[in-house]
Amino acid sequence: MADTTATSPARRLSWIYPDRGTAWQRRAEDEAVWEPYRKVAADLGLEMTLNKPEEVAVDTTDATRPRVYLNGDPVTPADTIFVTSLYSLPHQSQDVENQLFLFTILERAGFYLPIPPALSYIGEDKTATMLHLRDSPVPLLPTVRVIGGREAMSGHYDPAFANLDYPMIVKPAYWGMGLGISVVHNVHDLRGVIGLAGGSDTALVAQPYLPGVHEKRVYCVDGRAHTVLEGVKDGYCLMVTKAVGGRHERGYATLPADLEDAIAYAASRLPTPYFCVDFLIDGDRYWISEIELDGAVAFNGDPEQDRIAESIVRSRFQAYQAGHAAFVAGGGGPA
Repeated sequence: MADTTATSPARRLSWIYPDRGTAWQRRAEDEAVWEPYRKVAADLGLEMTLNKPEEVAVDTTDATRPRVYLNGDPVTPADTIFVTSLYSLPHQSQDVENQLFLFTILERAGFYLPIPPALSYIGEDKTATMLHLRDSPVPLLPTVRVIGGREAMSGHYDPAFANLDYPMIVKPAYWGMGLGISVVHNVHDLRGVIGLAGGSDTALVAQPYLPGVHEKRVYCVDGRAHTVLEGVKDGYCLMVTKAVGGRHERGYATLPADLEDAIAYAASRLPTPYFCVDFLIDGDRYWISEIELDGAVAFNGDPEQDRIAESIVRSRFQAYQAGHAAFVAGGGGPA
């Protein structure tokens, strides 16, 4: 856990965010996430900005003293914290390369990145997550990953599915928000979905379909459970996200004792002040579904739920400040 006694000199929290959303998306995101986030940041003495990758310029004419500019203004490792979570939704795919290289450059330039680039890449792809957490005391959902390319219909991937039974959930390996999820009941369904994904060379993961599933999202700050968000599956909605028909009941639920060791293990594998772990419950046992290093907290106008959301965000930003203070006190510098 970071030293909370030191004071961070940071005055800016820059979120690298490839904004290619529609006007509706921007408005919805701003109301539910970004504006409440800005208010919490301001209350902690931070100016929070959303910055596209192209708004960052780096001068390495003297590589021993790199200069970094944000929209033309100089920024330093002492005054700026960059949030470098990889965004790879379909409308952001063209920005992935710029994000990957920029994150690594900022790290090498000596900035404090609470989400280290290597960790961001692991957290974004579900199969990479499974490999990284392979020794978890709570089992991981069995997962198969394939890429829907131009030869997807050849069936060369069939052997990889030998250990999964139908029906399966098939979804993009690095999207989110419940986008692109399908249930397949046989090999013909499976090949059809993979064929569609081949139109955009999208990687897919397949996992067992768990009917009647419940979800517990555990928000973790400084390696400990902060808040548990419970999700309920309504009917044939595939997931508990609202995008596909799920329902969330947010509250300070008690972390089940069965999950304590799994959270401690995840914290030991995820060197970051804030992360989320999603568990699925199929009625008999828990499974780890995925992790999110930038698990968003949505504000919806309900006073009690918004109070809880504000508490999560505040604790997250305070952990970032404490981590930055320790980073600066330790001399900072490239990782």
